[in-house]
Amino acid sequence: MTVAAALDHLGLPATRAARRAVAYAAAGLIPALLGAPALVLLAVGAVLCVTRAGMSALSLVLAGVRGLTALHRVPLRGLLGEHVPAPPRPHPLRAANDSAAWRAAAYAVISAPLGVLLFAVQLPLRLYGLALLAYPVWFRAVRQNGHRGLELTGTLPLDSGPRVLAVAATGLVLLVVAGWAGRQLTSLVRLLARILLAAPPNEGLAERVHDLEETRALAVRDSAATLRRIERDLHDGAQARLTALAMALTRAKDALRAAEPSPADAAKARELVEQSLGMARTALGELRDLVRGIHPPVLDKGLAPALASLRSDIESPSLRVELWVELPAGLRPPEAVETIAYFCAAELLTNAARHADARHIVVSVRTELQLPHHLLVLTVEDDGRGGATLPLPPPDGSPAPGGSSGLRGLFERIRTVDGTLFLDSPPGGPTTATVRLPFATARPEARPEARPEAQSAAQSAAQGEKTR
Repeated sequence: MTVAAALDHLGLPATRAARRAVAYAAAGLIPALLGAPALVLLAVGAVLCVTRAGMSALSLVLAGVRGLTALHRVPLRGLLGEHVPAPPRPHPLRAANDSAAWRAAAYAVISAPLGVLLFAVQLPLRLYGLALLAYPVWFRAVRQNGHRGLELTGTLPLDSGPRVLAVAATGLVLLVVAGWAGRQLTSLVRLLARILLAAPPNEGLAERVHDLEETRALAVRDSAATLRRIERDLHDGAQARLTALAMALTRAKDALRAAEPSPADAAKARELVEQSLGMARTALGELRDLVRGIHPPVLDKGLAPALASLRSDIESPSLRVELWVELPAGLRPPEAVETIAYFCAAELLTNAARHADARHIVVSVRTELQLPHHLLVLTVEDDGRGGATLPLPPPDGSPAPGGSSGLRGLFERIRTVDGTLFLDSPPGGPTTATVRLPFATARPEARPEARPEAQSAAQSAAQGEKTR
């Protein structure tokens, strides 16, 4: 045993670890004292559980108490060398269902008396023992009731040699006890930090499974809503137009049934045919819009041409749109990611043009490497009036309330691919929306090419529309 280790066992912190433990006892007192208000907040949250907003209030309290434990991690890591990684943070309104939040609250409450006890043992008790150990040196400098040294009682002065040595021995015992108790309490702090502040091995997995269940529910709900929208659009739009078209053609056929129709019947037939032609064009336009809403055909050429087409559709003399696309050659995101990015850009551009009264919009697209994935980053900045808000997902996983319906739809669509949406929109503007969509860096995804006959048919139809 070295001399420094022997001094540590005697209660004199000589090694670096012992000195750091004493420093931790002093630095950790303030975070420990925060356990008292944390206990009060938890009591208030428990009382509020009887109200309708009880679980939400308790979740917010737990989220705040868990935030206090971040103050404990700083001295633990810096002074004790105990690196305790924080588990993933749930949504503040779901903290009541998070076991890590409850463990952090337990640590905050336990650390209050434990931190005070550790401070008392490591500093006041140790200093008191050190003062008693040095009593033979300084007792002559004290005079009390006509004699040197201290008095144990009114009639027992501590001024003789045996009594002075007894006081020094008592101080040595206090130092040894303080050193031993300090080491035990510090070990207890380490153990509690590992148990209550660190994430269990399956904590991240459980959180991931919960998130996947939510995103799967969002995807199923979005698919069902899309199918209902398609059915409604077909039933109320194209189907009604085609039914009217069939009826108009039937009436025209009846008007031309005679071998030599009269001029009035011929004029009526021509009028019906013109109406039918207008209905056919309207039905084709509605079907084209419906197809574009499911999957824009321009995306087959890539995200950059699709965004350029979107810019040309929304740009006007009073609205200028800048587009910056930086995509590495040979790296194309999956079709699902490109589709989500396209619809996000379309919704954000529409919001900026129609609701924010923007005059200048900048759209930028780039990729970032975040192993083991790439990130497709879409940023839309506008100089509108701002004030937009993101919806907050409720703790039960139901559709997110708040915010506009368009942003709510984007929020749910982005979550299906583990993406994120960040919105900075102070009142008065400007507004910056950032969408991050992760995608795997596997081999390029095969894209279906449009068949030549389909392209020829589309070109013929477009040419026919122009000539008309």
